[in-house]
Amino acid sequence: MGSLAEQIRDLAAGAGYTRCGFTPAAPFADYATALDRRIARFPEAARLYENMRSRADPRRTAPWARTIVVCIREYGKYRLPPQAVGHIGRNYLVDCRTPACPDYGMAREMIRGLRALGLRVKKGGVPDRSAAVRAGVAAVGRSGFAFTPDAGSWINIATWRIDAEVPCDLPRLDCPCPVGCRACLDACPTGALIDDFTMRMDRCIAYLGYAAPWPVSDELWSQMGPWVYGCDVCQEVCPLNFGRWTETEPAPWLEAVAPLLTLDALSTMTQETYERAIHPLFWYIPKNDLARWRTAAHRALASRR
Repeated sequence: MGSLAEQIRDLAAGAGYTRCGFTPAAPFADYATALDRRIARFPEAARLYENMRSRADPRRTAPWARTIVVCIREYGKYRLPPQAVGHIGRNYLVDCRTPACPDYGMAREMIRGLRALGLRVKKGGVPDRSAAVRAGVAAVGRSGFAFTPDAGSWINIATWRIDAEVPCDLPRLDCPCPVGCRACLDACPTGALIDDFTMRMDRCIAYLGYAAPWPVSDELWSQMGPWVYGCDVCQEVCPLNFGRWTETEPAPWLEAVAPLLTLDALSTMTQETYERAIHPLFWYIPKNDLARWRTAAHRALASRR
């Protein structure tokens, strides 16, 4: 039997995570300061940033926590149907919260394993990217995305707070971006990437697609181009991502509904078809949001003419 750290790393690897590190469940002072700066700079978006404030102190909602376990899931391995690419963000297409995705059970397996080790566990509730940097498993680029050398930014970060002291890792990955590179900032369709490491949340297409108050302003609506839900532009132009989407595994759960994920199909979709085939992939979006999808699909089609 290895050390607790070794057992947790073995557990993470068995669940399908490619990296696993540890950091103390101590406050993220830099994260809190960054929120204050965003609120001062973008007061119109203050509500969005305030909603994130509780994450700055991992013990605020779990006073018993001593260590944060940080794991990396690589999702650039999936071969996506071309009908869905370019107007739906890849992260949402392969969302591991969707039961049909093969990675759906990873987090549950991790929780079961941690509890089997006699640990008290609470998932999430921390600033994931900051935790990944502090645990030495990822670095943050100018776009604000987390990167690993092998998978680029096509990753998800999963975190768990546990009640045991584990020898913690040290940050070892600096900003990976090439000196002087501005590819992501220059390409952002809505100008959400304001400066290095600074994104204005209320202008990001991922937010505008389903969470922003409706209707979206004419200015931003016209800048969203072909995107209906999510956006991959900053990741697609990033040189750190070139060759990182490997497509080594099929995505049969997407292939089955691929004809319904085209812009033409989404623009005319009935409520029955949406509830039966599409909503299960995006179950966290209200079922009554079909009109939003259809309207966005019409705009996206017009942008391609």
